[in-house]
Amino acid sequence: MCFFWWTWFADTGAKYAALLYLNEYQFLDVRNTVFERSGWVYNIVCIVSILFYTWFYHRLISNKIFKKTIKILGITGALLCVILYFTTEGFWVYTNGNASFVRGIIVIIYCVLCFLDLMNSEQFISFYKFFGFYFTIGIFIFYLLTTPLFIYSKYFTWDSYEFSMLMVFVIKVCNVVLYSLCVIGYLMAMKHSKLNLKFSFYAT
Repeated sequence: MCFFWWTWFADTGAKYAALLYLNEYQFLDVRNTVFERSGWVYNIVCIVSILFYTWFYHRLISNKIFKKTIKILGITGALLCVILYFTTEGFWVYTNGNASFVRGIIVIIYCVLCFLDLMNSEQFISFYKFFGFYFTIGIFIFYLLTTPLFIYSKYFTWDSYEFSMLMVFVIKVCNVVLYSLCVIGYLMAMKHSKLNLKFSFYAT
């Protein structure tokens, strides 16, 4: 829940650039500064989200080989993204497409490992009772559909109306799907709280 709230606040705060632009910078003039665009916010979110998903799936998955793979991927991916930010231009201007690609691939791999771990565990016969299953389905769909858009977001300009509307629409639909599945997952986890706590303890 803390991660969801943090993501929401970061996403909401990142809209400052569009609001200032639409207001013709009457409230605060950040033109020709590093804060004119809000890409830097999403670049920070990218690093934090990789670390969060690494922590989450490292705790959720019980297979030791998968856990080690997740740990290596998470550390390597976070470091690679930091290197990309420091070796390429535009950290303050646009979301780094290469870093978004790294994050998307890592998260999708986490989801696949989670499904494989689920199929080889006792949880498989009652998979629909676990929050992790719904959450994994949600972020799998989210990153599968939004990663290509973030990769090409560096080519976005204020005049690219069609692309921006497509990006907004896809992200909104994916958000609805993701958070709807999370709500269902929470309700199911509350209904079967003892079972969720049991396997969470074993995975940890």
